[in-house]
Amino acid sequence: MTRHGADVFCLQEHKIPRKQLSSRSEPRGCSTVEGYESFWSCCVDKNKRGLNGVVTYARKGLVVSADSSPLGSKDLDEQGRCVMTDHGNFVLFNVYVPASGGQPLAYKMKFLQALRRAMAKQRKQNKPVILVGDLNIKHTVLDRPWKDRLIYVDTILNEVASPGSNLDETFPLWKRQLAQGWPKICKVLETKRAVPKTTTNPRTGETFDKFRLTVTVDGRQVELGSHERTEVSCDYYYDFTELFAIDPETNQEFLAKEANVVCVHVLAELMSKIANINWDMATQRLISNTCGTIRQIDPPREWLDQIIQEDGMVDTFRHFFPTAEDRFTCWDQSSNRRYENIGVRLDYMLVDSCLLQHVLKGDVPSLSCGRDGLDPLGKEAALCAATANGAFRPASFAGGGIGEAPQKALDTQFASKHTGIIYTPPGFSDHVGVSLLLQDECCQRDLTLNEQDEATRKAQPHKTQPLMSSFISKPADGTKRSASFSSTAEKFRSNVKKPKQQSIASYFNNGGMT
Repeated sequence: MTRHGADVFCLQEHKIPRKQLSSRSEPRGCSTVEGYESFWSCCVDKNKRGLNGVVTYARKGLVVSADSSPLGSKDLDEQGRCVMTDHGNFVLFNVYVPASGGQPLAYKMKFLQALRRAMAKQRKQNKPVILVGDLNIKHTVLDRPWKDRLIYVDTILNEVASPGSNLDETFPLWKRQLAQGWPKICKVLETKRAVPKTTTNPRTGETFDKFRLTVTVDGRQVELGSHERTEVSCDYYYDFTELFAIDPETNQEFLAKEANVVCVHVLAELMSKIANINWDMATQRLISNTCGTIRQIDPPREWLDQIIQEDGMVDTFRHFFPTAEDRFTCWDQSSNRRYENIGVRLDYMLVDSCLLQHVLKGDVPSLSCGRDGLDPLGKEAALCAATANGAFRPASFAGGGIGEAPQKALDTQFASKHTGIIYTPPGFSDHVGVSLLLQDECCQRDLTLNEQDEATRKAQPHKTQPLMSSFISKPADGTKRSASFSSTAEKFRSNVKKPKQQSIASYFNNGGMT
């Protein structure tokens, strides 16, 4: 935190129970950082304690008040996924949006709709909004790797079936091959089932209970995908049926996912293992570049469209770098995807349009490239930045975890303050940080924190003081016992270090760092 020098740090998934904060038994005493106030939202759902959690650290003098339950819904606020801080000239929402795979889509939409209302409420009080955090939304085709772009199979089949298409020599061969192989793929997928498997760490001998999706192809058992922790996870990429969900606001059913929409790498696997038609990497890239897209029906993405187009928010990263390729903020650590830069952009810094005039690109010519001589908006530069030009090394599949990177590689995260991406090391998290640079005049530096405000006190459980009576107990023998509380308090005060005065950089840094 000292080296990054940010005024405000927003972290998601701290996973610290509220009880640890109120008893001051949290890891590394992390609720108290010299020169900063911290504001916490913890998961208090008895079935999910130790999960989720967001925390905002802000330099002293930058916050008026805070709210760890800003969504106005008990079941949502108890999850510890949102904390709001009031910075005088604006409010800041730090969020960890539910993942589509971890929660029902209806729950995710309920969260997003409540968040939108909470932001609108602040605007009605003349408070511009900054929204930061892990939104768990892939917004555009540029925010996902080429292998994960989606193919609308029914659209391709209709093209092939149109009169004259098969007679045209310029008609792509892969489309005719897909039309030829798809009926068999659909028939074979009717036999799919998740089979229990045991995997073994070759270094330690430790075993793990997993599942693998299998299908029957011409009388043979064929495995699809990879080993997964649950049966449901096995089927995630191979369920091409329509999906409907219930709108929590209207209680009406809506289409959440169209049928027969398949990502490029899964389609290539099915064509190879079931239809016995192999597409090389060049063909797969061609398919992705010409027909790969995002879902036309995607409620979370549509929500993000709405807060940008209707509510006037701006994605600050895309504002400065609208064509940047492969600039991801999250990778699958278990399969070492960061080292190939096969990830997604899930983390955002969005500001109300009235604040855009105060957003600065920073003293950097463009995005971090990892080394000189590369196009900063291109794929190669993105790969070099994500891996510190190859200095970050993947973990061995034999076990042992992520290896320690050399100091020079660790230091690549530190740069001039800017709006963009902070490539923190893989050992920190499967996410990296994103950053926002604001003009100094946008930030009020001499605010007084209202510690008498009930919501603010709730957001600072580490400041909870036990009753004096809890320090006094009556001996079992009935004798009196004295306690020198005043001398103890004086000793405590004499040991407290006064925070050093630091300048304001008006710089926000966010990421799912642990």
